[in-house]
Amino acid sequence: MRPFLVKALAAMLALLAIAGGVAYTSLRRSLPQIEGLVTVSGMSAPIEIVRDADAIPHIFASTKLDAFYGLGYVHAQDRLWQMEFQRRVGFGRLSEVLGPAAVVQDRFLRTVGFGRAARAAWAAMPDDATQQVNAYVAGINAFLASHHGTALPPEFTLLRFEPEPWSGADVLAWVKMMAWDLSANYQFELLRHDILQQVGEQKLAELMPPYPQDGLSILGESGGSGKSGGSGWSGRSGWSGPTHPTLPTHQTYPTDQTHPTFPWSGAFASSLSTGDPAVRDLLLGAATSEGLGSNNWVVDGTLTASGRPLLANDPHLGTRLPSIWYLAHLSAGDFDVIGATLPGTPAVALGRNRFIAWGATNVAADVEDLYREKLDATGRFAEFRGVQEPLQIVSETIVVKGAEPIHLDVRVSRHGPLVSDAINANNVALRRNVAPVEPLAFRWTALDADDTTLPSFLRLNDAKNWQQFTAALRDFVVPSQNFVYADVDGHIGYYAPGRIPIRARGDGSRPVDGWPGDAEWAGWIPFDELPHAYDPPEHFIVTANNRPAPPSYPHLLGLEWPEPYRAQRIIDLLRRKTKLTPDDFAAMQADTVSLHAQALLPLLLSHARPESAADTQALAIVRTWNDDARADSAATAIFEAWFLRLAPTIVGDDLGPIVIESYQSRFTYITRFLTATLGTADSPWCDDVRTEKRETCDEAVTAALHEAVVQLTRQLGGDMARWRWDGVHRAVFPHQGLDAVSALRPLLSRSVPSAGDWSTIDVGPISTDHPLEQRSVPSYREIIDLSPRNDSRFLDAIGESGHPLSNHYDDFLRDWRAVRHRPMRMERGAIEQGALGHLRLQPPQR
Repeated sequence: MRPFLVKALAAMLALLAIAGGVAYTSLRRSLPQIEGLVTVSGMSAPIEIVRDADAIPHIFASTKLDAFYGLGYVHAQDRLWQMEFQRRVGFGRLSEVLGPAAVVQDRFLRTVGFGRAARAAWAAMPDDATQQVNAYVAGINAFLASHHGTALPPEFTLLRFEPEPWSGADVLAWVKMMAWDLSANYQFELLRHDILQQVGEQKLAELMPPYPQDGLSILGESGGSGKSGGSGWSGRSGWSGPTHPTLPTHQTYPTDQTHPTFPWSGAFASSLSTGDPAVRDLLLGAATSEGLGSNNWVVDGTLTASGRPLLANDPHLGTRLPSIWYLAHLSAGDFDVIGATLPGTPAVALGRNRFIAWGATNVAADVEDLYREKLDATGRFAEFRGVQEPLQIVSETIVVKGAEPIHLDVRVSRHGPLVSDAINANNVALRRNVAPVEPLAFRWTALDADDTTLPSFLRLNDAKNWQQFTAALRDFVVPSQNFVYADVDGHIGYYAPGRIPIRARGDGSRPVDGWPGDAEWAGWIPFDELPHAYDPPEHFIVTANNRPAPPSYPHLLGLEWPEPYRAQRIIDLLRRKTKLTPDDFAAMQADTVSLHAQALLPLLLSHARPESAADTQALAIVRTWNDDARADSAATAIFEAWFLRLAPTIVGDDLGPIVIESYQSRFTYITRFLTATLGTADSPWCDDVRTEKRETCDEAVTAALHEAVVQLTRQLGGDMARWRWDGVHRAVFPHQGLDAVSALRPLLSRSVPSAGDWSTIDVGPISTDHPLEQRSVPSYREIIDLSPRNDSRFLDAIGESGHPLSNHYDDFLRDWRAVRHRPMRMERGAIEQGALGHLRLQPPQR
């Protein structure tokens, strides 16, 4: 029998090898064609696509419309699954392909109405933008027309469906989702509500202190940098002081005891915790990690070795695979633009053309408000100024793979959709033990029909000078961004465009009652009065999500600015040298010095009273630390794990398990709170109210240290001399749509050891729901040299391809970790050197 078993086993292995080979060969059929000739319809003349030595496509066309057609085609070649997944997120159609697990997310997406807003914005799109979007969509559809079955990316084969043709509204749907990702103020409103109900107004103010009055601003007072180090605004804007009474940082409202006292943010988070992880993280608005932000800076020629401006940018966004960005170059006569594009949308979002360069960071403007609504007994009327107004009822049907369709009626008041309906329905469906959320309407600038953000980007790509650049930004709606600018003539500038509401009452920090009608939006901050600067006397401009304008600025922009550690570090480095080069900028983007540790660690050390040998050894290591959060640093691991335990240890008893889960990721507020609390002798916050004994701050800080050391010992072993920060700190890139499938995760998702913390220029924030992991990263880096030499560089976080069998699926990842850029090639000779492929798109012969 033994020879028979051996032969049978050999036969089985041979069959498995053959099956694997067939599957592999079949999957490779969906890799993109990068060489040869393809006949397609929809463009006016042949298009040439050259993929350079880094697989970055350079699209050479006769007209700008044809260039966008080519961009649509290469996006579909390399990122079709990502585009399809994102489209389904935007329209709340995940359940059609992922099944019942995605219903809770689809319900929320349909209720907010991202898809409805996209269709409305598309209907109102200006003619010139419509033509450009249609050209881009035609390129996508040309690819779809000739690719079916196994010629499509493997995800379509696994899920057994084919994508529908694209439309202009599909493009705008992901623009809306990107705006959501960068406009998550509603999370702070809910958190403030929860903390207020838990501990009252005074303790809320202590737990969530405002940005300091003397904190670093992007623009300094009266055009000078002063202590703030900004670039300035002055009388050039025509401002003579506040145009209305300055609002307090936190408006105090009487507590209405008729409102239920339960954690709203917990109800929101729990209702979205089931479904695709990438969608959950997107919808929760970085609720588990502080680090969604960005850095950019620009210097004029007086500070550079070349005598021309240099500009740098690195946006920080949630991790996903494929990358959110796709590097591309479009060339059509005078239209010649290169940089980071968003698959599923035309235009270069960040980059340069032959005349100007630009980068962007998030303003953190407050453009979202939640309104409590007072409904009648039927639930179809909402009171407003004493009148019962009918709610708009929008019928939605969610098609569910393998199950019956789900019908829902979305209720919309004058303030927006009642998002509480989706939250309550989701929690019931998931059997969550969470009390119902009272009627809450969601007001957001991105839900307005006349959203011209995409046309603004399209015009920006064409701009040749500051006047054209700012004219393009007049149409920018959401999410408000800190744009830095430079041009080949030597000028630099800054503008923070977007529709930022002027409120009749309140500061938008927490939900307000909608029925009195005294907290309405009264309009937008006028464009000419938004923060801006041009050729500032400091010769540089730095933005890193810090406050855009000083306290004397006449309008309320927002409240949720992080501690300005990154901005301060960038300014400090810029001031060390006067002849800056692109290499200097690259070193700055790789900088991991933690000003957060520099500020907080001495305070922690003053309270630490170790009782074990391991804790004593850990303290000895951090006492000699130089505050550089390098990958090989044991001290960084100790400090970061210690910091992560402080909030639960000190205020977990006061806030309770659900609210502390939301609060513990707000590192900026925790740092401000700890600085005040630990600077006070025996603060009552340090006492654990659940015990009879009165605990001191020394005991609380020491307990947090001990828990951190125990955790790290469990993960890294007992030899502290061998501990490294990157031994526990990894940047994790989950596959969009299929990361939740454990069998596929090793094949499709990626992770890499990483350095930095939430305060470093090379940002490395930790996620509280995946302790010590990094789920927000510098997703793209650019350094743009405006000199004739054009030593410009860029780098995506992962790779150009979304196909797991491609050599370019994750080939950028190692260089991303090491902050090694790729050349931003614009000249044909450089593009051709080592080019990987030449593809010619040709219209049918007549």
